[in-house]
Amino acid sequence: MKTLFSLLSVAVLSATFSTAAKTDQDIAKLQREVTIFQRVVSTALKHDTKGQVQNVEGYYLVDQGLIFDVSLRGKSMFDWRKHIEGMRDLHGFSEIQSPDFSSLEMQMSELSDNLADVSKEAYQVALEAVRQGAEQIREVAEQERETRRELHELEREKQELSYMLKRQDEKDKELEQHHKEIAKQIAQLEAEKEKLAENKTQLKQRLEKDKQKRQAQQQAQQELLRTTVTMSLANSLCDYGNGLRSVRESEYISFKFSPSYQQNKYILVFKKSDVESCVKGKMNAEKLAKRAIQYAF
Repeated sequence: MKTLFSLLSVAVLSATFSTAAKTDQDIAKLQREVTIFQRVVSTALKHDTKGQVQNVEGYYLVDQGLIFDVSLRGKSMFDWRKHIEGMRDLHGFSEIQSPDFSSLEMQMSELSDNLADVSKEAYQVALEAVRQGAEQIREVAEQERETRRELHELEREKQELSYMLKRQDEKDKELEQHHKEIAKQIAQLEAEKEKLAENKTQLKQRLEKDKQKRQAQQQAQQELLRTTVTMSLANSLCDYGNGLRSVRESEYISFKFSPSYQQNKYILVFKKSDVESCVKGKMNAEKLAKRAIQYAF
């Protein structure tokens, strides 16, 4: 009986070690597939977005699938560097040998730096235009206040002169002339006041129109970039998704990214079964993108 119990214990331990070794082997295989695929996605996105993508990192969630964090170059365009919280207990993927994309990445990095400089210069020009507009409004407001003060003084002086004229039996010609000059100055100041008010209104309208135009341009650029990123990811999955063999058909391949000037992140969730259908030619990349779950968070 003791001998039989010992043999059963050895068999159970052997089976346990065999399962553990197989699990480690699967994880190592998955690490390799993810590392290669994230290089492929990074290179494709850098090409399709004119070098705005800086980095792509992949993670695996057990029984759920893969999640890729997409980071962009420059905070003025994007900020995708915030990773998933609470993933300390997941398997981290270390860098392993994969196809050499260093030459292509160096060219893309130089192009991205030039684009970042252009974006920074455009931002400075827009900021200077807003600052000058605000300064002009302040100057117009100051002139308007000064005009009102002078107008008040002249009105008071006019009232005093009118009172004196009424009390005098003989009108003094010099005083009458002075009164006319003051009335003329008041009319001129009234006209200037109206003109200043009109200029201030037009200036505010122009600044508001420029602001709305910039916002519309930014929104259009963000939407275009979001569409470009989505289609680039769908094309990469159709062309190279067969390399993710360790991801089960019931699991998902997800991507997280965020357009510029937005705190919300865009989430794209692709079914592995849909990716396999696209790889086999049963659907194209455009249909794959439409079938993906898309939402902002």
